[in-house]
Amino acid sequence: MKRSFKDDFNMMAMLLIPIAVAVNLVGFQLANVLRLPIFLDTIGTILVGVIAGPWVALLAGLITNLINAIFNPVYLPYALTSMAIGVGAGYLSKHGFFKNIPKTIVSGIVITLIAVIVSAPITVLVFGGATGNTSSLITATFLASGQELWTAVFSSSFITEVADKVVSVLIVYFIVKGMSDRYLSKLNYGHLYMKRKNKK
Repeated sequence: MKRSFKDDFNMMAMLLIPIAVAVNLVGFQLANVLRLPIFLDTIGTILVGVIAGPWVALLAGLITNLINAIFNPVYLPYALTSMAIGVGAGYLSKHGFFKNIPKTIVSGIVITLIAVIVSAPITVLVFGGATGNTSSLITATFLASGQELWTAVFSSSFITEVADKVVSVLIVYFIVKGMSDRYLSKLNYGHLYMKRKNKK
């Protein structure tokens, strides 16, 4: 049965959005406090995409960046990246890419590519290639070695994003794996993971 856009926004999915946003914000702050070389700011968005669908995740990603932008306007244009990540996670989940660890890692790489393709042009066109985060230092290194700006930004974005997204999708995988079938049955894409569990 084909699902409609409206079907994705059931009551359980809507209740997940503030939880996802809170997870994103806590993950981001934790990464900052511990000075980790990753962001951990899309775990909630990816989680919602996996169990509730792409459009719910898109909204969770947008809200997260709008809140972050209150404290640092740099995050506002990157709302497009968060939204794209949410949509990507939802569609990957729909096609079974979170059913085991190898597929989950592949999902992390695909989501990395989505993030880089969306965020790198924002970094170059809006911020001139540098936003002051870890990837800016890597970009500067590439520029110093003679790379062109666009190549340097895409390269540095991939390096910083791939570790973050692979770690994030693995965290999501284990969270979903730990969810009960009773809870999963109430979520749009939950049945995909109930079947996985029932096969064990």
